[in-house]
Amino acid sequence: MSETTLRILSAIVLTFVYVFMIFHSSWYYLEFYAFGVVLIYLGLKELYAFCKTEESKPFFGTGLLFSLLIFTVYYIQFLGLQFEVTPPGFVLELSKILREGFHPIPFLLVALSITVWILQILKRPLDGALFSVGGTMLGPIYIAIPIGHFLLLLALPFGTYYIFLVSVITFMSDAGAYFGGRWFGKHPAGLKISPKKTWEGYVTGNLTAVIGAQILNVTWEHYSGVKLPVGILETIILSFVISVISVMGDLAESAMKRDAKIKDSGSLIPGHGGILDLADALLFTVPAIYYYFLFKGFLGFPV
Repeated sequence: MSETTLRILSAIVLTFVYVFMIFHSSWYYLEFYAFGVVLIYLGLKELYAFCKTEESKPFFGTGLLFSLLIFTVYYIQFLGLQFEVTPPGFVLELSKILREGFHPIPFLLVALSITVWILQILKRPLDGALFSVGGTMLGPIYIAIPIGHFLLLLALPFGTYYIFLVSVITFMSDAGAYFGGRWFGKHPAGLKISPKKTWEGYVTGNLTAVIGAQILNVTWEHYSGVKLPVGILETIILSFVISVISVMGDLAESAMKRDAKIKDSGSLIPGHGGILDLADALLFTVPAIYYYFLFKGFLGFPV
């Protein structure tokens, strides 16, 4: 079976799982929390493998602990913002504290930095300290925080639609760039990080992202009977911008893989590679589109 066929079949299976996860909500959305925990664990394993050298090795257990604490903060925020469920009293109180001022994520990042330096000084030689500490710190920032923003985006009034919108734009951009590059690619983009990328692939990716988003909007409004707060022109502009951001996410992971001298982050997903190979763009696009709609709401526009 060819790599392209494996890639398509894996994408179909993952799409069904993804759609089921979004529409099927259980008690206190615990499946989202469990799914996020699994993604964080697998993503950290792959990321810390990038950072491992003869002299340095990230503190996986410490990075995982703080990543899960950070993700739990976002989960509590999500429950507090979610109108469809009534969390237990202590969760409501915690979410109220998070909304009113004190936010523990900066505190957790500072605590992580101090903890990792203490571990490095007491347990490891100073050779490679910068990469051990820096690599450990990168885990929560690069993986846990973006995955937490998935929950914040879902908590918005049109959250389910926004999740589909950013997913369609991101995946259509990636698929369009992949097949556009294979079929029409003649002019290399000249990127040392990813020398096989072509301008034709990037243009095709942008076009498929715009088309995919428009099809989603028409289909969503037709079957839901609800007028979406995102118009045609806004969708086109947003699709283009998010498509560019998704490319940055892909190139960021490519840079780490090239530095680590590996082709794929893992082999978990046939035709794609590892978790980071599949989700690298979403780690950039989900926070980006969340803050776009948050800023749009602050300006008084409907979201």
